[in-house]
Amino acid sequence: MKQGDFRVKRMRMACLCAALVLGGVGVAHAQSSVTLYGVISESLEYVSNSRGSHLFALSNAGMMPPRFGFRGTEDLGGGTKAIFDLEAGFNITNGALLNGGMFGRQAWVGLSNDRAGTVTMGRQYEEMTNTMWFATASNVFAGYGAHIGDNDNMFFTNRFNNAVRYASPTYAGFSFAGSYAFSNSTEFSNNNGFSGAMTYTRGPLKIGAAFTQFNRRSNAIPSNTTSGAVDSTGWGFSSPFVTSPSGAGTDQQRIMGVGGSYDFGSFHVLGNYTNVLFNYSDSTGLRLQNFEASAYKFVTPFVEVGLSYVYTLGNYSFGRSTHYNQVDLATHYILSKRTELYLIGIYQQASGPGTYAQIYTASPSSGRNQTLVETGIMHKF
Repeated sequence: MKQGDFRVKRMRMACLCAALVLGGVGVAHAQSSVTLYGVISESLEYVSNSRGSHLFALSNAGMMPPRFGFRGTEDLGGGTKAIFDLEAGFNITNGALLNGGMFGRQAWVGLSNDRAGTVTMGRQYEEMTNTMWFATASNVFAGYGAHIGDNDNMFFTNRFNNAVRYASPTYAGFSFAGSYAFSNSTEFSNNNGFSGAMTYTRGPLKIGAAFTQFNRRSNAIPSNTTSGAVDSTGWGFSSPFVTSPSGAGTDQQRIMGVGGSYDFGSFHVLGNYTNVLFNYSDSTGLRLQNFEASAYKFVTPFVEVGLSYVYTLGNYSFGRSTHYNQVDLATHYILSKRTELYLIGIYQQASGPGTYAQIYTASPSSGRNQTLVETGIMHKF
């Protein structure tokens, strides 16, 4: 064989190998993907009574808290996929990270199978958030119109660290999910948690029920370890209920709830009932019951109007009662599939000994009434 012919064959072989390698990379790329996603929301805000004064401010979020994340999947064959989600919250007014770290909103990895279900591990939402989010107006159209202090965690306030979660496939409209969050300490029940839920979907009807328990011994040493199931980055965010009237911390928060929604086309109704128990380290307790009825309608293809009413009844173990009435009114103007303008008004009235109004994220009112109005823009990507 001539030297020139050998060089030609060697070059052809090299080209063939390169083609095979590139072809293999193309196949692998087609079977896996990573998606960048997020929400950017900012608003001008007015609060009628913020610690006794009027407040005008540029406010982070307003509709949905700003976030960005990376969601990935890899097809392993046989209906099984490797999946992950890394999600960071941030404050658009100053660029600071929120929720306790780079991926403080979510950070988990797991496996999903079409027939067997999905198992994930990491920092995750518990089931009052994961399963019941659709049944409250704050997640759908009312922004910060959450139940006072987000006491039932339906507005994405608290998460589970060290959590293992299972979610089933859907069988005849039914699905269920459950999670357990480890304390990661030798005191197994100090700062752990567990949660479970079931949903039923049939056509325009969706119904859900969930249960969650946060165990966080406030008198333990240290009282709030960042390695436990619940850390202080979200615990009782903006909530007037995480301490007892005497100042004792919360040892346990137990939540139960049911909710549903029905889609009539351009008109939607939703509602929920939740029952929340705070057990304090001074052996007292507080039970809160939240009742919500909400509806929203597209009056034109581009304009959505929503109205929500929330009543919260609270009873302390030593006899004191609290009551909260809240009305949320919202209008959204849809500019595109990703961008919208919004105008939201929230009014809250408190009654009972020692009570005061405190709309979610706002500073406490010096009295029993508080109004919050915000207008802004939200963009999803």
